[in-house]
Amino acid sequence: MKKKHGAVKFGIICLAMFVLYPAVQAFAAWNDVRTSYATYTGSGYSGGAVLLDPINPNMEITALNPTDMNYNGVKAALAGAYLEVTGPKGKTVVYVTDLYPEGAPGALDLSPNAFAKIGEMSAGKINISWKVVKAPITGNFSYRVKEGSSQWWAAIQVRNHFYPVMKMEYKKAGAWINLEKMDYNHFLGTNMGTSPLQVRITDIRGQAVLDTIPALPANGTSGAYIVPGNVQFPS
Repeated sequence: MKKKHGAVKFGIICLAMFVLYPAVQAFAAWNDVRTSYATYTGSGYSGGAVLLDPINPNMEITALNPTDMNYNGVKAALAGAYLEVTGPKGKTVVYVTDLYPEGAPGALDLSPNAFAKIGEMSAGKINISWKVVKAPITGNFSYRVKEGSSQWWAAIQVRNHFYPVMKMEYKKAGAWINLEKMDYNHFLGTNMGTSPLQVRITDIRGQAVLDTIPALPANGTSGAYIVPGNVQFPS
C-alpha cells in the first residue's frame, strides 16, 4: 500500500510541475509549409513595423503574424524574408515588410496585387499555404544604420539577404559579442567604438558569413544612412 500511495503522490507532483512549467512553444522547421488564411491591405509600403522603407509601390508584399515574424523567439526574425504563397487561384512570392498584429499563426495580410494573383478580391479572406524561399535578389548585403547611432549606441539593420537574418555579432577584443535583434528589425549594440566593425551574420539555416562595416559616427547627430556590404549568404 505504501508503494501505491508513493506512486500516486509522485504522479500528483509531476502533474503540478507540468501545470506550473508548461512546455516551451514548438516551432516548425524554417522551411516547413504553413497553412492558414490571408486577408489584404493597402498598407506596408511605408512606415512598416520592420522599417524597410523605401519599398517599390509595385512590389508584392505582406504583413506577417507575430508567431511567424518572431520565429524561434527571435524578434523580427522573418522581416525582409520572401514567402512563396499558394491560394485558390495559384501562387506568388511576397516580401515581408510589416507586422500583422492580430493575425493567427500562419496568417498573412497581403498587398492587393498579391492577393488578386492567388484569390478573388471579393472573398476578402482566403485559405493559403506558404513557405520561406530564397530571395529573388542579386548583389550583396546592405546595412541601414539607424538615426542617432554613435560609438556609444547603435542600431544596425541587414538588408538584401537571400534568407532571413537571425543573428548578428561583432568582434571586440578578440571575442564575438552578440547584438540583440529588436522588433523594429535592427540589431542593437552599445560601446562599439569608432573603428570599422567586423561582423558575423547568421541566417535562418545556420549559415554564417563575415563582413566589415565602416566605423560608426563619433556622436549621435546623424540621420539614418545605408552602407553597402561585401558578402551574401551562400545559395
